[in-house]
Amino acid sequence: MKGITVIRLLKYIVLIAFAILFLFPTVWMFVSSTKTVVEISEEIGSMQSFIPNFTNIQNWLVPYQEMFSRFNFSIHFFNSVYYTFIIVFGSLFVNSLAGYALAVFDVPFKKFITGALIILIIFPFQSVFIQIFIIINQWNLTNTVWGLALPHIGSAFYIYLFMVFFQKIPKELRESAYIDGASNWKIFTKIVVPISKPIFMTIGILVFVGAWNDYVWPLMVFTEESKYPLSVAVNIMNETKPAYLNQVMAGLTVTTIPILLIYILGQKYITPQNSSSGIK
Repeated sequence: MKGITVIRLLKYIVLIAFAILFLFPTVWMFVSSTKTVVEISEEIGSMQSFIPNFTNIQNWLVPYQEMFSRFNFSIHFFNSVYYTFIIVFGSLFVNSLAGYALAVFDVPFKKFITGALIILIIFPFQSVFIQIFIIINQWNLTNTVWGLALPHIGSAFYIYLFMVFFQKIPKELRESAYIDGASNWKIFTKIVVPISKPIFMTIGILVFVGAWNDYVWPLMVFTEESKYPLSVAVNIMNETKPAYLNQVMAGLTVTTIPILLIYILGQKYITPQNSSSGIK
């Protein structure tokens, strides 16, 4: 027992050490966004750079005010929310239906399609950037929200995750609903979706983080600066002279907070759930 306790204690120490290591940059970003450029440069490299200046609380929001007024950050924030909303709900809708069809119905060439999905997972989206951009350009979708969203909505990886999850749902649930006269759509929306919250929340968070942080694709698709999301706007802010480090950190903080909130609010759903609970 003592050996097990010591091993567990060592695991906790290692995990805490890694957590602190990864939290340092985030804490420094938050704290630096409340300070002046002079304070950041003077305290860089010391522990004081990780501690807010509590004697100057009234000026903590000044870098944020300057950032929003200087770069019209509210427009880029709205763009990110709008684009991400479309991508997340479009991805959940399309990929869940595709995964459900492969999991439940006798789709022609089902094994071939499943194998193709596994192969497609190997290739990252970046490897087909140019080909997809050529198609988007031929469809006259450049500089539009659909030119940004469509390539992100369909995903072989998410279809496969949905398919595997739906295959674990007992078929007795669907069969009993069929006997009661329910249609396939009603079974999916009224039975399958409610008991599949863990997979929907997991994939929803993954899609949200990917869409919110995406930088290269929006930069390729959009030609007007007013349509850029936050990820691109922060980089432009960093390259605009003069570049104030506290304003850049404020921009990164505004970009990071929604991701943290989404994870905190959604993590309670990312738990194993007994899909057989509806069987009596």
